[in-house]
Amino acid sequence: MDPWLELQARLARVENPWIAALLRDVIAVREERLRTWPAAVTVHHAYAGGLLEHILSVAAAGDALASLYGADADVVFAGAVLHDIGKLEELTFEDGAIAYSRDGNLLGHIAMGVVLVRTAALRITDFPADLRSCLEHLVVSHHGARPLGSPVEPMTVEAFILSAVDDLDAKIHQVRRHVADDAGEGEFTAFHPRLRRVLFKPSGR
Repeated sequence: MDPWLELQARLARVENPWIAALLRDVIAVREERLRTWPAAVTVHHAYAGGLLEHILSVAAAGDALASLYGADADVVFAGAVLHDIGKLEELTFEDGAIAYSRDGNLLGHIAMGVVLVRTAALRITDFPADLRSCLEHLVVSHHGARPLGSPVEPMTVEAFILSAVDDLDAKIHQVRRHVADDAGEGEFTAFHPRLRRVLFKPSGR
């Protein structure tokens, strides 16, 4: 399925009317960039369409874990969509070149993302304050720990799920790319500096 249609299909399954309204508002005005934006400069999904690919992977894993642990699937899905939404402002993407914007360097995607979520929620009359706080918490805690860039650490089940699947998707992407790109003859790759290990290549690949 086309990634954009996949996102729309998952959005249509959101049952919470407040979350559905907020996500529709956020997504609709950013469609052009969401269809094409990378998720990073170098680390993971650093190519055209990478951000949407990452969002959909996090959403799918989040759905599975929300079901397993009895968490609020709508909240987890909102976190999948919103956690990196600030990257649309953090990064520039022109002629295939990815770089950090001025605000990206000065503020970062977490700070810009939480402002975006609050602004979107305040545009919706009577949006529940507790739900707004919950969604903002997903954005500010999704890196999982203060040393990793989150100003606060996860404090809800949904935030723990989002942080875990975000980290897992980023790591799996790095593993697969490193294995695919390794040109060595042995059964292990060269040392990966970010993952801090060599990786095993299935069937000697």
